[in-house]
Amino acid sequence: MLESYDLKKMGINSADYIHTSAEAIKLAMADRDTFLGDMDFIRIPYVGLLSNQYAAARRRLIDPAKASLEFRPGDPAPYTPGFEPVSRPIDVNLSGNADHEGDTSYIAVVDKERNMISFTPSLHSAFGTKVVMGNLGFIFNCRGDYFSLVPGHANALEPGKRPRSTLQGTLVLKDGKPLLVTGSPGADDQCLRTMQTLLNIVEFGMNIQQAIEAPRWATRSFPASPFPHTMYPGDLSLEGRIPEAVRAELARRGHKVTMRGPWSMNSSAGILVEAGTGTVSAGADPRTSALALAW
Repeated sequence: MLESYDLKKMGINSADYIHTSAEAIKLAMADRDTFLGDMDFIRIPYVGLLSNQYAAARRRLIDPAKASLEFRPGDPAPYTPGFEPVSRPIDVNLSGNADHEGDTSYIAVVDKERNMISFTPSLHSAFGTKVVMGNLGFIFNCRGDYFSLVPGHANALEPGKRPRSTLQGTLVLKDGKPLLVTGSPGADDQCLRTMQTLLNIVEFGMNIQQAIEAPRWATRSFPASPFPHTMYPGDLSLEGRIPEAVRAELARRGHKVTMRGPWSMNSSAGILVEAGTGTVSAGADPRTSALALAW
């Protein structure tokens, strides 16, 4: 959805850039909540969801002057050959607390042959289910609370079904060759963190460390993955290093803006392989106890 915008001209973390990106995220997350689930149980219209034609249709819903406060899934069926439209119930709560204390790590590795691993181990909440597997010493995760309890929902709880996950350690190729591995803990915010790191590199020419350290924004204006799947319409958080003038303009457009600490909204890591030279650069987030190591 962001491909047709001149993000570089908007400027990193300008009001236009943050507004446009946040509105695109809201639309993408509405589609995630409507169409994504265990593919052993449902069919996902990936061809349509990832098509340029569908992205253009969704993009037309972004009002450059006004923040959306609505849950707005689309209809990718016309863009997915052979896919029959499916009417699914929604599971959106506007009250309750969908936060949790996480227990997720992120690991990126690149070897001398430029093989890449992007790995996000997680129990979901601290100590997971607190149930140990026999005498093996490891604990089951508790990601079952990501299920919807609404029958017919794409991610509805059913026997033998896997819950939809937020884990999304990312591998990026350029011209078929490894370019970037990156990821972060952070539940639903993982997607936003990875997107911003990627855009900081490909749109704004940052190196991997700069891309990770740059000021961050986040929104929760979509159904959260953890139960009870709370949505906070218009929610937008900004790190304190983003200027006050940007905050004021976003609030004028209808975003419900909260300012956070200047170094509080990320915990990413990543490794970048420079095209041509193959030089490897690693970055680790100073906001958390992350390390970049080479040997």
